[in-house]
Amino acid sequence: MTALVYSASGTANFQNWLATNPAPTAQASVPAANSSANGNSNGTTTSFQSLLGQLTGYVNETPAQRMQNSILAQLGITPQQLQSMSPQERQQVEAKIQQLMKTEMQAQQQQQQQQQQQVQAQMQQQVQTQTQQQASQSATHSSSRHAIPMINLFA
Repeated sequence: MTALVYSASGTANFQNWLATNPAPTAQASVPAANSSANGNSNGTTTSFQSLLGQLTGYVNETPAQRMQNSILAQLGITPQQLQSMSPQERQQVEAKIQQLMKTEMQAQQQQQQQQQQQVQAQMQQQVQTQTQQQASQSATHSSSRHAIPMINLFA
């Protein structure tokens, strides 16, 4: 196996490494729109670059953007399609997105509240169990104590 060399031209080295070291398993390939434009016929490299670009884009999005993109996907609309809509259509879709985002956020808040209530109930039950155990241990210790006669040393 060839070692991976890091340098300022790391992308080129990584592409060379990928070309000489195909993965042992079947790889899913995401076709890139510019693969024929740049002369790159290696689907693995294009697939990697495409996936890396998608991952970078996702990581750089805010949670609100992620939620909006998720809702757009549920509606079967791409961000590009949304941008190309007429102002009236886009306003309707954005209103639907706002409504769905509000519903989703309320559902998440409700779920968090339920989880908090469950945790509090569990903690209360643990405290009650510990209190009962301590009370039973205390009762056991007090009943097993023997009276020790007091001796007056100053008499």
